[in-house]
Amino acid sequence: MSKNILVSGGAGYIGSHTVLQLLLGGYKTVVVDNLDNSSEISISKVRELAGTFSTNLSFHKVDLRDRPALEKLFSQTKFDSVIHFAGLKAVGESVQKPLLYYDNNLIGTIILLEVMAAHGCKNLVFSSSATVYGWPKEVPCTEEFSLQATNPYGQTKILQSCWCTSKWQNW
Repeated sequence: MSKNILVSGGAGYIGSHTVLQLLLGGYKTVVVDNLDNSSEISISKVRELAGTFSTNLSFHKVDLRDRPALEKLFSQTKFDSVIHFAGLKAVGESVQKPLLYYDNNLIGTIILLEVMAAHGCKNLVFSSSATVYGWPKEVPCTEEFSLQATNPYGQTKILQSCWCTSKWQNW
């Protein structure tokens, strides 16, 4: 039996590449993306590249802060896992508009986690960012480096990482 995977931010660069690999691996894949910093063209390209596997792909223009829309998707499909890429991601813009980043990235993640929990979906892959390490003294970074975000975008990724870690969940 094929597993159902929800990919938030699946129309973005990393998300669309992940979606293609999931489809080619035989997974039923549902993409949710508000298209704020991506395009539905990437979904069309994934469909083209996936060939016959594209029948296992569905796309929904949904903002993660739209709880009723997420609830509807989770009510229609029992998801085995979620891969969470969604979020605003421009460091410079995050400095100019920090509240926009806190609202979009943090509230969207909270709602996604709450809906997942309500529907018994406990498997999550979260995509973080090297911005959580600030300006490290050496590279490459490892996950053991101290967290020292220097901008609102990096700060949102730190909080999301904490919330997405199973030890913080009450599942």
